[in-house]
Amino acid sequence: MIKCVIIDDESRSISVLKKMIRQYCPGLHVAGTAGDIREGAQVIKDVRPQLVFLDVEMPPGDAFELLGALMPLNFDVILVTAHDSYAVKGFKYGVLDYLLKPVEIDELKAAVERAEKRIHERDLNHHLNMVIPHLRNEKPFGKIALREKDGLTLFAVDDIAYCSAEGGYTRFCFSNASPLVVSGNLKEFEEQLPKDIFCRIHDSWLVNLNYVKKYYNGKGGYIEMMDGKTIEVSVRKKPEFLSRLKQ
Repeated sequence: MIKCVIIDDESRSISVLKKMIRQYCPGLHVAGTAGDIREGAQVIKDVRPQLVFLDVEMPPGDAFELLGALMPLNFDVILVTAHDSYAVKGFKYGVLDYLLKPVEIDELKAAVERAEKRIHERDLNHHLNMVIPHLRNEKPFGKIALREKDGLTLFAVDDIAYCSAEGGYTRFCFSNASPLVVSGNLKEFEEQLPKDIFCRIHDSWLVNLNYVKKYYNGKGGYIEMMDGKTIEVSVRKKPEFLSRLKQ
């Protein structure tokens, strides 16, 4: 059962959505609700949901203020709003989907199915990497298991040049293969990859130091990878990154 919470400043909207979830989404359990972003942040902290249904306009704040404060997100988000103009901005925050009010049953079921699929895939990946020692970063043959549509594929850790965050997904770029986008946030994979060769240089970028070609000075600066890709180094990550280069 997937734990979810509903955050909306209209109590009637919460009641209607709870009823719809109970009737049409048997795989979900509404574990908490909130009427503003302050209460919402506390409910998320207390409940630790896997999925959040989030209204956008909740004066004096809004959904994006809440999401910004909680980044990086460890749950999926479905926006529930009367305005479709927020869709593009929502996806920049890694929002999985959005529903227009009044919520239609078929659209709710479709959005929840997408969320269930992503959550189950992420949970399975985490479980496999926890219970199978040779798939973790201490594995003797230096490989990582990444889930594709037809199953798990093993990739040599040394062939991973860099990874980038794409909401609740991560893009892997290899030295000898096409890029691959897999379910799971960047932090999850950072914990699996060996820390002696991988370095987080930005909230959105994790790089293999063996593929860094050159560092360019600047406030944070930026690097050039062996394939010509240039990547910004955040000001906060710069000291650690430069110390790693000099080792």
